[in-house]
Amino acid sequence: MCYCHKRVRPTHVLQGTDQLDWMTDAERVLAVLIHDVRTPLGVAQGYLRLVRTDKLPSPEERDRALASTQEALARVARLCQEAGGFLDDASAPDGRPIAAADLAERVAAALAERGIAAADRGTIRGTVSIGASVDRAAEAIVTLLAVRGGGKQGAIASVVAVPGAIRFACGAPVGDGTGGPALDGAERSFDPWNGAYGLGVALANRRIGAMGGRVWIAGDGLALALSLPMEIGNA
Repeated sequence: MCYCHKRVRPTHVLQGTDQLDWMTDAERVLAVLIHDVRTPLGVAQGYLRLVRTDKLPSPEERDRALASTQEALARVARLCQEAGGFLDDASAPDGRPIAAADLAERVAAALAERGIAAADRGTIRGTVSIGASVDRAAEAIVTLLAVRGGGKQGAIASVVAVPGAIRFACGAPVGDGTGGPALDGAERSFDPWNGAYGLGVALANRRIGAMGGRVWIAGDGLALALSLPMEIGNA
């Protein structure tokens, strides 16, 4: 399908999800990448300009400027790495089934590193056929769960076996918090391309979809949940 009759600049594309509908996945990734790279790149250029023009007289000010420049360029590098993951996914071979309990363990450990507590998940027996490594699958899951857990005091995550699937969730706790996030209430679809989440979340959402999973907003908007198909067994 030819899109030459409807060209939209990336900065304009990101102003509304309706303008993203006509784009391919690759075009969406490129649009978001350009948008997200501009800010840290502009910061780095600004600080370097100050250093080069001797507008920062003290060594301390120059050191702070160079540290900020380094941080901004590291952000650009991370964005490029995330975009590279899109290409890796496109050519990744199918993987063998992995133990759902192993995946749950990796996710819980990664969430703990981000300061997000996990409720007791109980016993999970089964396998998931996701066409990717355990590490890559866990990375995508944690990136999405952090949308409702990152920086939110008291947020809690959960992983449970449900009929035909393994379900992960993160958000505001129910009751005393020991039972996991509150998932009751209206559900709505999760739109990773609305400009609020960034490239990493959009690519993680795509990766879960490629694994046959589903992502949605639950608990009247207070939690995010996702599920992956699981075959019950003794894995």
